[in-house]
Parts: sequence; C-alpha cells; structure tokens
Amino acid sequence: MQEIRLQIEKLNKENFDNFIDLHKRYIESERTRYLDTTLINRLKKDAFLTNPKYEAYLGKIGLDWVAYVIIIISYSTFIALPSLSIEEIFVLNNFRNLGIGGALFEFCVRNAKKRGCGKIEISVPNRNEKAKFFFEFNRAIPIDITYYEIDFFDTKIGNPDGKMTYADLLRKRNKSKITKLNSRVNEIVVN
Repeated sequence: MQEIRLQIEKLNKENFDNFIDLHKRYIESERTRYLDTTLINRLKKDAFLTNPKYEAYLGKIGLDWVAYVIIIISYSTFIALPSLSIEEIFVLNNFRNLGIGGALFEFCVRNAKKRGCGKIEISVPNRNEKAKFFFEFNRAIPIDITYYEIDFFDTKIGNPDGKMTYADLLRKRNKSKITKLNSRVNEIVVN
C-alpha cells in the first residue's frame, strides 16, 4: 500500500484561487448556492483582514489540491472558553476514503487544543448520513439541539439554472405542512 502524504497549508493570497476552485466543487456537490464574483470577493476580503472572519486550510497531495477545512473561532459563555467551529470539511471525490478528512479533523482538534478551546462545534445537515457517521467515528457526539438559520440573502439561494435547491425544497415542504394543518383546522371548525 502506497503512503499518502497530505500537506496542510493555511489559506494565503497565493493559494486562494485553489481554495475557490475546491469551494466551487463543494457547492456544486451540495447544490445549495451559486458562488458568484460578489461572494468570492467577500471571501477574499474577509480571509485576509487583520482579524479574519474565518480561517481555511487546504490539503495538498503532491501537486494536487484535494481538500480544505474552514474554521471559525468563537466564545462559549457556558464554559467560559473559546470554541472552534468547523464550518466545512471537503475532500474531492477521487480522494475520499484515504484518511484525508480524518487528517483534517485531527488537525482541527490539535488546533483547538493549542488555542485553549473548550470544545469543537460541528453543524451537519440531517440528510448527510455520511458526514454524521464520519464525525461520530472521529469521537464527536451528537447533541440534542435544533439549529436555526435566517438567511438574509435568501432571494439568491435559487440556482441560476432554474433547478430546485435544498433550501427551496425545505420551504416547499414546510408550506405543504402548513397548508395541510390549516385544512385540518378548517375541518374541525366546520364540523
């Protein structure tokens, strides 16, 4: 079996375009958004501020950029310590099941310990069974919490190709549930 040497490099201005290429591949696989010039420019600006809004680390094997992880440092008032939030871990399909995701996750664990974080937070969509299994396999424990989001750019969620996105599907399901509930209430009131 051939040894795979993963090089992890912090996002910088020289590798930013490689990060964007990988990020576009992630977004295409999730079918959640479209990465336009405005978003790319904002990602670039926010990554290189004096106090960056996020940190990204890219994984490279040989000359190929194959993965990345995005983290955000926040603060937990419950434990009075910083916490590291893993925003995304992405590995190209051709390089999955080689331990790259696990190596990036372990990199995050070491990073959190080095910074004195009291916990690592990870959000995983309920539909993503592979990600749930991956994090649980790597010692993460699911907690009983519901995560809510208000997206102020909601009007831009729709795919420019006219295809339904996951967010569109959720809105459609919720609208259908409300319609069914209203019809039941009307039946009860009428009878």
